[in-house]
Amino acid sequence: MSLRDRLRSDEEGATLVIVAISLIMLFGFAAIAVDGAMAWSQLRENQAAADTGALAGAQFVADKPEGQAMDDAETEVIRITFNTIEPDMTLDEWEAAWAGCADAEKPGEYTKTNSSDCVSFNADLTKMRVRLPDVEIQTAFAQVLGHSTITTSGEAEVELVPSTKAGGVLPFGLPWSVSGDIEVCLKSGANPKSVAPCDGPDTGNFGFLDITQFGSDSLGTSTSCAGNTIGRMARNMAQGADHKLSKAASAGETPLVDRAVCTSGDHHLEPYTLTTETGNKTGVLQTGLVTGYPGDGVSGRLARGENLRTVGGSGLDNTPLWDYLNTNGQNLCGGVSTHDAMVSCINSWSAGDGPIFTEELQDAARWAWVPIFWENTLGNGNTDRTIRDFRPVYLQTTFWKCKSSSCGIVYDPAETLGGSGKTGGAQIEALTAIMIPKLALPEDLRDGANGVPGETVYVLIK
Repeated sequence: MSLRDRLRSDEEGATLVIVAISLIMLFGFAAIAVDGAMAWSQLRENQAAADTGALAGAQFVADKPEGQAMDDAETEVIRITFNTIEPDMTLDEWEAAWAGCADAEKPGEYTKTNSSDCVSFNADLTKMRVRLPDVEIQTAFAQVLGHSTITTSGEAEVELVPSTKAGGVLPFGLPWSVSGDIEVCLKSGANPKSVAPCDGPDTGNFGFLDITQFGSDSLGTSTSCAGNTIGRMARNMAQGADHKLSKAASAGETPLVDRAVCTSGDHHLEPYTLTTETGNKTGVLQTGLVTGYPGDGVSGRLARGENLRTVGGSGLDNTPLWDYLNTNGQNLCGGVSTHDAMVSCINSWSAGDGPIFTEELQDAARWAWVPIFWENTLGNGNTDRTIRDFRPVYLQTTFWKCKSSSCGIVYDPAETLGGSGKTGGAQIEALTAIMIPKLALPEDLRDGANGVPGETVYVLIK
């Protein structure tokens, strides 16, 4: 063979090598572009399925025995994720994939599982983690590089938290006998005894409830089931109860006592039996409503917002309830500008008038919920009482430095201070609230109440 022929042959061989390398590179780029896009799309779909499945499954946890709660939640996770992803398999095959799934990277707090390691819970079932079984997609170009499939998955974690639109449940109990009233005394101390509606304790009780703390990462509370009663009550005033409560169907319902549920650790349950607290603890109101817990970044309930007024040496929310009237409410109430006129307007409201308040009410420092019991009295001493309903309230009048028939300061937001003017060392000793009919609220606020079926609130935390 001539030198020229040999060179031509070598060039052809080199060209084949270059073409082969170029094809591999082209297939590599195609694999990145096409197969990578397919994998990214599947990952997004997986994450959506994990998020949806975790949120949906968690709704099946609350208020059930532990074993049933985990079983029902896992079943719902599997059903939701199958319908979301629509994997290339039957439902039976998808269930088998969950049974064989392993979640090697789950944090140590997720200690409880049912039949699948990939649906796990923390000790008190207030958190749930979902890790999808591996989902494989067939590659189009990466096969040339030796990769016929790409394995994808997804994970999500959810936590039970108090509803942000519920305003919190305050540790004040009301007997059913006040259910038709518009303004009530939430807490009355030994004094005043003749200033309506805070005219002394009810049959030995002062209106306090001892609601425990289950512990909430979102609110910064730790578990507290016994002892430190004063601290718990004040914290619950400032923030609202840190866990869901429910309603009993009847007065004769088997008790589900808040304190017992706290102690048991079954914190996914929603108690409906609360214990009254008898102590006349003036300082609790001052801490919970005014001073708060600065070291924890928790202010007193009434010491929030921008519209503050100095009362008793502290800045307190000065926003009246009528600031939250919507157009219907303004038409119904007219130019209402006093506490008494607001009470009169609500008294004249009927269901046919529809909602009269705006959704901004949920952001008010004075907005909250209180439990009303099946019983017509609070009873004597530390008595277990059964929740019949929750009523939305607007914290209204505070009474400071009181004697039997008068108080040094009587404060209603946006009104002239009343009272004798004797304010030295003044602290809040009694508190009233305007009870708002539920149907006078926007639907979104009504649905945020404790005891509303399906309103257990879980949020994605990962």
